[in-house]
Amino acid sequence: MTKVKNIAQGSYVTVIESRDMTPAKLRVAAYARVSSDSEDQINSYIAQVDFYTRFISTHEGWEMVDIYADEGLTGMEASHRDEFNRMIADCRDGKIDRILVKSISRFARNQADYILNMRELLRLGVTIHFEKENVDTGKMTSEQAADIYGAFAQMETTSHSQNMRVSNRMRMEKGLFIPPAAPYGYRLVNKELVVVPEEAEIVRHIYRAFLSGQGHANIAKELNRLGIERNSDSGIWRARTVSYILTNITYTGDQIWQKSYATDVLPFKQVRNRGQKPKYYAEDCCPAIISKEDFNLAQELAQKRLEARKPLETVQSPYRKHIYCAECGSMCRGKIINGKRYWLCYKRDREKAYCPVPQVAEEKITAAVRRFYQKMWYGKETVLRPILTQLKELQERELRSNQRIGDIDAEIAKLTEQNLVLTRLKSKGYMDSALYLSEVDKINGRARELRKLRRSILESTHEDKQIRQTEDMLEYLDSPSDWLETVEPDIFAMLIDRLLLTAEGTVKIRLLNGLEVTEELRKAVA
Repeated sequence: MTKVKNIAQGSYVTVIESRDMTPAKLRVAAYARVSSDSEDQINSYIAQVDFYTRFISTHEGWEMVDIYADEGLTGMEASHRDEFNRMIADCRDGKIDRILVKSISRFARNQADYILNMRELLRLGVTIHFEKENVDTGKMTSEQAADIYGAFAQMETTSHSQNMRVSNRMRMEKGLFIPPAAPYGYRLVNKELVVVPEEAEIVRHIYRAFLSGQGHANIAKELNRLGIERNSDSGIWRARTVSYILTNITYTGDQIWQKSYATDVLPFKQVRNRGQKPKYYAEDCCPAIISKEDFNLAQELAQKRLEARKPLETVQSPYRKHIYCAECGSMCRGKIINGKRYWLCYKRDREKAYCPVPQVAEEKITAAVRRFYQKMWYGKETVLRPILTQLKELQERELRSNQRIGDIDAEIAKLTEQNLVLTRLKSKGYMDSALYLSEVDKINGRARELRKLRRSILESTHEDKQIRQTEDMLEYLDSPSDWLETVEPDIFAMLIDRLLLTAEGTVKIRLLNGLEVTEELRKAVA
């Protein structure tokens, strides 16, 4: 508004300026996802991105925000979908009014995640249109509809999973089964295991080192010192990884199928096959890296070392320097009484009056650690995963004000956009494959440099250490077995910080990230 003086009357006139009556455009985004890295699925991914780009641009009242596309990822858990999570974050920041998705199963295949995200988006005023089911959440009158469709998506997943199991079992029986993942030393090419020469040489080195007398931990330490990369998220060699390679019969050219299997109910979990399901032994089904003779020698040597360690229990134990007294803080020491190992604090050992914590038989401690491991294995997604999410959210909040991080994120976002543009050009035939791959490699190389720089900044924060520790714990628990056969030293490097014996007859198990769990000290049930 502007005041203008009325010269004739000496008063003022207020001018009320006109407003722009053009209706605001609806900010629309699209989410696309494919469930594997096969060529057909990649084509589907490109087609989805291209379709939604053209579809949104044809609506005069719509303004495209972004195409969020996860490629080659599972939809079972939203925590594994970076683009999906970025889209939800943009909704929270008020950047999106409407989301387009091909089908409910593309949005989520887990009912809990589906309902949780649906409720939040409805609360934020963001509507979703599912093309296949012709469902528009903006027209829903209650959350019952969301529950029904979420249940439908879950049933679809369960049915699909059951069909896949039957199909896999038939392939196993016919000897045509293709493992979903290739062990270190191999790659899956056209549904066949192909040897990776440089990795195969590392596998042979591990067998030679073991047969010459080196232990699992020493071999892992040597590989890390030599800078040998491992194709995993952490890239670090561990004793458990070496042990897996030394016991994996695939390296002889034979395979055992269905050593683990998925549970029948959501969320699906891999469980070690202890005879609940049939196993299949396939001979000469892939190229060999290790001779059967060397493999058998390695198994015999491992068994001999295991038997040789038994009489040395009076000297060695995985608990050494890892058990403390919860009352006085002293480190506990092992003591052999009548051929049985006990643990007690140094002060108590010198004089009973110094500490009220009695000595504890090692077998009780082992039983407690095994129970704890089983609880953590089953509860990793409900206990550790939420903690990891909270730590990352706290870290992100602290770093939002960091201008350097903001600049790096902005450049990564631009590179992602460039990658998307190249994908569209390639899909329309405007760019040949050689140029496309060359440009994509350049973009991905720069993105890796930026992420490495971002990581160095993140490592300076307190939360980053806890995040890395929690990630290491989750990696350690990422095992097909829910039962700890033996307590090995690597559990104290990857999961447990220390054990604290109490006067109440319990042991406090302190995890690497600071979390503490209490277990009763009682004998294991045979």
